[in-house]
Amino acid sequence: MMLKSLPLWKELDARTGGALMATTGGLNIYGTQGAASDRGKPLEAQLETYLRRGIPHERMCADAVNERFPQFGLTADREALFQPDYGVLFASRCVTAVWDYAAALGVECISGFRAAKLSEGSEAAVVTADDGRALLGRSIVVAPGAWLTGLSRSLFGIHVPTRVSAETVCYYAPNEAATVDHSYHSMPVFCSDEDNGMGAFGYYGLPMIDVPGIKASAHYCGPTIDPDARPSSAGGVGGALGASVEAAAEGRVVDVITSTSRFVGSTFPHVQVEPFETQSCLYTSTPDHDYVISRVPGFPRCVLAGGGSGHGFKMAPAIGDFAATLAMRDVEPPAVLKRFEVERLQHIEAYDESRHGFRR
Repeated sequence: MMLKSLPLWKELDARTGGALMATTGGLNIYGTQGAASDRGKPLEAQLETYLRRGIPHERMCADAVNERFPQFGLTADREALFQPDYGVLFASRCVTAVWDYAAALGVECISGFRAAKLSEGSEAAVVTADDGRALLGRSIVVAPGAWLTGLSRSLFGIHVPTRVSAETVCYYAPNEAATVDHSYHSMPVFCSDEDNGMGAFGYYGLPMIDVPGIKASAHYCGPTIDPDARPSSAGGVGGALGASVEAAAEGRVVDVITSTSRFVGSTFPHVQVEPFETQSCLYTSTPDHDYVISRVPGFPRCVLAGGGSGHGFKMAPAIGDFAATLAMRDVEPPAVLKRFEVERLQHIEAYDESRHGFRR
């Protein structure tokens, strides 16, 4: 999917004169200590993928990383795989560019449409808003983001288990005496498999872009929230309900910030170890962290797409292409999509916060 998405991003980027993305290269950082049976397994799995796909890469010890990329200070018990095609997408610009491109193609873009009902006939499907407006189409793609579970239930009567979490991202400023360039012009993006103390999903981060500090975040360990009652830090409207959710999540957020700062302090010698700014973003995670790209059981004219699980944005062109081929019905999808069918999730009940996992 990455191999399919990147050329499509580049195509969109070319339409804007190169305003949407930048190639930085990227480091996947791995620990070399641990049980003998586990040591090196994640790195070897990534390496096998690169070799199988013919993707250029370089295996680097800690000293080699630190010499080439002085923003990093990896200890000897770490090593990395460097891939030169990694980069950053300027997300807000990308979203705007997609809307503008759709409009240029003649797409009618309608906002403020809250889907309330969906029906299907022999010739078309109809989705009706809560204000009575209706849209009719030969096929309909429903891509509801954080509302995947709720809308799947209300529109189709099917159960799609997801966990919506408010993940905290932190920004760390370079030290005043630092002479190393931490911007995306010099520093690669990075991922690390280091245990974040709240799960085994590690960290990711970006160099400085439009905020004067590097960005780092722990994966999949933010508080579980209701997207309709999300706190203002996660894009909610605030108010009494949002404030109560924010208060309940406060302890968890503090733990995430502490964990991320610990990782930053052990990895980046030229930045401050306390974040000067934090933000929230929503993850909508499926139990297996794979997407839903599927025709809807009982609704052959409807396609369901969602479950980005924290890594969906960069795959958006491929996800959209796959969903479009399903919607056209008489076009063969460019890949086997069985692993993304919604039926695979039907036997899973819901996310159990006390167990930090899904019930089966």
